[in-house]
Amino acid sequence: MQRSARKLLLALLATVAALAVLVTPGLATAGPAPDEASRPDAPTAAVPWLKTEGNRIKNEAGDPVTLRGVSMIGPRHNNECTECNPKPVAELIDRATDPAQGWHSKVIRLPVTEWAPNDSLSLEENFRQHIDPYVKQAVELGVYIIVDLHKVQDYGGTGGMPQQRVLDFWSYVAPKYKDVPNVVFEVYNEPINPDSWSTWKSYIQPVVNKVRSLAPKNLILMGGPQWSTRVNQAAADPISGGNIAYVYHLYPNQGAATAANLDAKFGNAAKTIPVILTEFGWNPEGPWSDPVTKGTTSGWGAPLRQYLDAHPEISWVAWAYSNYWKPMMYDHDWNLLGGEHQGQFIKKWLADKSTTGGLAAGR
Repeated sequence: MQRSARKLLLALLATVAALAVLVTPGLATAGPAPDEASRPDAPTAAVPWLKTEGNRIKNEAGDPVTLRGVSMIGPRHNNECTECNPKPVAELIDRATDPAQGWHSKVIRLPVTEWAPNDSLSLEENFRQHIDPYVKQAVELGVYIIVDLHKVQDYGGTGGMPQQRVLDFWSYVAPKYKDVPNVVFEVYNEPINPDSWSTWKSYIQPVVNKVRSLAPKNLILMGGPQWSTRVNQAAADPISGGNIAYVYHLYPNQGAATAANLDAKFGNAAKTIPVILTEFGWNPEGPWSDPVTKGTTSGWGAPLRQYLDAHPEISWVAWAYSNYWKPMMYDHDWNLLGGEHQGQFIKKWLADKSTTGGLAAGR
């Protein structure tokens, strides 16, 4: 797409977002029922359907694919930082996928949150404001987009995320994109407890069954207990349903980025099941990190890159393409953080790998 066309698209998306803010929460007309849902109005871009086979994600021709990109923050939270210079999420997606600006993301992760407060938007309105405009944008740009149900909480039980809410979300969203190969479903960002794969499997299998009945071809990304760090258990007892890749979330608090440590956490599992890191990141001690994400490029980021470059079967999405969600890639005024910070390193990494991974350029 030419830059003029992209600018027009961004202007239209910004207008839609501005108008959406004026809608009184709770009074919006409900969207179509799930069985009436159809693909977005935007034409499907020339990206292949993704499937899993053995331990690899592959395209329709059967060629191995390595997804590499960045994660946005939840659009609902884009303007919450009082000391930050906010930019529209549509503008950030455009930048993160634009080779002319030095960015080569082939996949964008879109967190979908329900806080501030939980009931301030209906599911239908959340979809119209915070999912569908960005999916249409990704289709136009010719990149993949992960729709991530961004829950960080216990699942089931007293105080946990009710299974029915997860079912309701995917019963509404999945059929909207059943004909759109760009869209990947991450069914639950970070379930925490119980720390039991069998308990998690019994909770999430009905969700996968529902998604598969409504959207048979879309790739599913599957997290697990303890903030999505249980891919070894997944390798021993996979979820049924097909076209499922398993999620691991990695930060410096989990130890050194040595081959031995990373093998034990997810690398050995990646020998038998498809694995994708949908979150990882670091920044040195200071205002851009916290105890979980505190690390350096030389001490943690560079050895992690060496490991992942040697394991193309493992896809990845870096966290976070943001100027305030930690560990961020930019400072509050959108200067890309360099040195021992992650921003410039991730940008160069994506550029270096832009011609590998089985994916054509998004533009």
